[in-house]
Amino acid sequence: MSHNSRTIVFVFSALALALSALAPAWAHHGEANYDQDKAVTVTGKVADFQFINPHVLIYLDVKGEDNTVTRWVGEATSPNLLLRRGWDKNTIKVGDVVTATGHQAKNGSPTLRLLKVVLADGKEMNDL
Repeated sequence: MSHNSRTIVFVFSALALALSALAPAWAHHGEANYDQDKAVTVTGKVADFQFINPHVLIYLDVKGEDNTVTRWVGEATSPNLLLRRGWDKNTIKVGDVVTATGHQAKNGSPTLRLLKVVLADGKEMNDL
């Protein structure tokens, strides 16, 4: 094998190794950790609204029947997609009371992959 051939093989091998190391960063976690067989609906006061990448997050303080408050986290799609669907960083404000429907985390934690949000004014936001 000539010097040039070895150099080409080395460069391509190094490139392949570098790309394979980056693959997990490109992978998306999907929705496997959510129970997609049933939807859960909660209503609560918005504690935080993060219109950020990679997923928009809505934090809700939900009061239970025993008056204990549980902080739920609703995960939507990316801000870019939500912008195209009429959302922006001011769609939801801290203190708003909203109703969120989504698939709950399989581990039972108060986490939803959002399907729909009903805003304080009654407007429904779908395709999340």
